[in-house]
Amino acid sequence: MHGIATGVLVSKDGILLTALHAIKGALEVQVRLSNGDVFDRVELLGMDERRDVAALKITAGALPFLMPGNTASLATGDPVYAVTNANGLTFSATEGILSAVRPADEVPGAGTGFRLLQFTAPIAPGASGGALVDKDGALLGIITGGIHGGAAFAVPIETVMGLPDTSRRTALGSGALLQMPAQLAASIPQSSAAIANADPKKILKDAKTIYLRSKTSFLTVDTLDRTLLMQKDWDKLGLTIVNDPRVADLYIELDRPLFTYVHTFVISDKKTSIVLGSGKVTAFDGTIASGGLAKDIVKIFSDARLPPPAKK
Repeated sequence: MHGIATGVLVSKDGILLTALHAIKGALEVQVRLSNGDVFDRVELLGMDERRDVAALKITAGALPFLMPGNTASLATGDPVYAVTNANGLTFSATEGILSAVRPADEVPGAGTGFRLLQFTAPIAPGASGGALVDKDGALLGIITGGIHGGAAFAVPIETVMGLPDTSRRTALGSGALLQMPAQLAASIPQSSAAIANADPKKILKDAKTIYLRSKTSFLTVDTLDRTLLMQKDWDKLGLTIVNDPRVADLYIELDRPLFTYVHTFVISDKKTSIVLGSGKVTAFDGTIASGGLAKDIVKIFSDARLPPPAKK
């Protein structure tokens, strides 16, 4: 059985943090860096069962790494970004906001005795162990596995930065024979270089179909669907909302963080997971919020697809 997760380099000499469940009990482990380098010999330096985080070591030096940020200065509503290998698409970045900093005890099935950063940036399978960063690229936390009640969570980085214990190393099984699962490799249409060079405006311009999905019952897909169709410029965009994600070019994900009246949307490219646009509206309910969200969504597409208004 193969498993794929994300890891975050936290030192130039090859120390990285990842999700413990991703490597626990594994017979072989392999680490692949963004530049294509592969390391088959991996050592376990430490692990935190409670927080589901492991510290690993590869034999390398002068590596780029993320500096830890300051979670104490975070405020609800601050922008955050999840950088992961979600769905096997390497180094995908999604945008959201910090919803709350809450005890794990409040999250069913998460555990007890530690804090979690709750955020709205969309994540998918393979995101476990990924980085939650702020607008300056500082590392705020390590993303934990799973989504609880439609919300995503990360462990604050300051609670696991001391995890590596270089005086006690455990060699993991060599990953020399590991290969990307064929069905997953076939689903990755572009290389990381192609993703990095992608033009968001061109993707918005060329798209034909959109799939709406919602992580909250407060703002339904049907509500936004109806409101989008009522926008005056919608018919000019040449876009079709589809019910099957397999035939969609783009996704629009809706959310409303718990205990807030902030309704959000994120537009992303299905092929690359690149975030193409986002926005938020504060309103008492989803019906009211949908008008402002639909207006912002149409503007994003109009700027990319329609000619600029004629000057008077």
